[in-house]
Amino acid sequence: MSSVLARLVPDPEKFRAHPPTEPVVWHQPPEPVTELLPLASVDTLLAEGSLRASMLSVVLGGQRQPATAYTWGQRPTQPGFSDVVRPAELTALLDRGATLVLESLHRTWPPVGRLCRQLSREVGVPVQANAYLTPAGAQGFAHHHDTHSVLIAQTAGSKTWQLSPPIVTDPLEHQPFRAAMVTDEHRRQFAEPVLEAVLRPGDVLWVPRGWIHNGFATDEHSLHLSLSLPPLTPYWVATELVRTLDGDERFRRDLPWGFGQDPQLRREVVAEVVDLLAAALGDLDRDATADRLAGRWRRYFLEPERRPVETVLGAPLGPDTPLRPVPEAVCGTDQLPDGRLRLHLADSALLLDPPAAEPVAAWLADGSTPRTARQLGLAEAAGVTLLRGLLGAGVLRRA
Repeated sequence: MSSVLARLVPDPEKFRAHPPTEPVVWHQPPEPVTELLPLASVDTLLAEGSLRASMLSVVLGGQRQPATAYTWGQRPTQPGFSDVVRPAELTALLDRGATLVLESLHRTWPPVGRLCRQLSREVGVPVQANAYLTPAGAQGFAHHHDTHSVLIAQTAGSKTWQLSPPIVTDPLEHQPFRAAMVTDEHRRQFAEPVLEAVLRPGDVLWVPRGWIHNGFATDEHSLHLSLSLPPLTPYWVATELVRTLDGDERFRRDLPWGFGQDPQLRREVVAEVVDLLAAALGDLDRDATADRLAGRWRRYFLEPERRPVETVLGAPLGPDTPLRPVPEAVCGTDQLPDGRLRLHLADSALLLDPPAAEPVAAWLADGSTPRTARQLGLAEAAGVTLLRGLLGAGVLRRA
């Protein structure tokens, strides 16, 4: 059950049930972590010539560099390639001590994408990944906080980390770190961090949301994978609840003009809208609303890994073609009263009729055993058609 999370933390069940509220370092054997992103894989990504400016950032002297410094920019090249990353420019920037940030690595490096899908299934939140490559003796970002919690897995070299208590407790997405937040008292705290550790290959650091962290490479290069776990907060739910009211005409009508000038009008308007909210939210069908919000939350998960060529042009499926399930492709399931089963994916949903619903649900729960349409007890033609659809959706793979 916890095969992926167990590569990162020593007690997956405890971590899932009670994520630490303070930073933790786990010193572990290198192999389970280093194979997630070997140093050579960075060159493979860069040399393919397919990374665009949105997929990579360069940080030098604590500042993000303009994309024109490492893409084709205005240089003569093929049409449509102006934002493609140039490895030659990155060589020069690395030599100057720049940190390369591989953004949204879950979309550009398939092994990390699979890791994030599996980890998302285990922890129940949409995990995403960046990677940071820093030359020896250099630093990317100085003291800052993130608006999500992070598992930092050191895959090559070493990096020193200093952690200090939050300036903003549990910051939301629209509350990023700003230098203006830092007072002289905070600077004194930064000088005496509550935790300082050197991560070496295999080590993992847990940084809870809001904790100030400062990382810099030692006398050797550093490559680490940063796995972000976004929070599900009451604020998010409340915001989404308000969004459900856009179909209510009472919330779409014009309010009286003069809100900025008339204090009495302001008080009356706010009181009216607060009363409207209380009444409207009190009348909501809570179960149906919870289901709608779950659908919006699932959109943040990574969609299944799909293989169109294999699905359409691969060997034809038959009743005895073995396939295996991909449980991490499914974000949730609903057993409907009429016996049908709805499989929720990040970007769509599939509806299975009763003859297939029960065996497919059990198969996905099993998680690994190859099966055929015949072994699932499905009618030959209908069963093959169903499994082909699940193959195309990324819920199944050829065994």
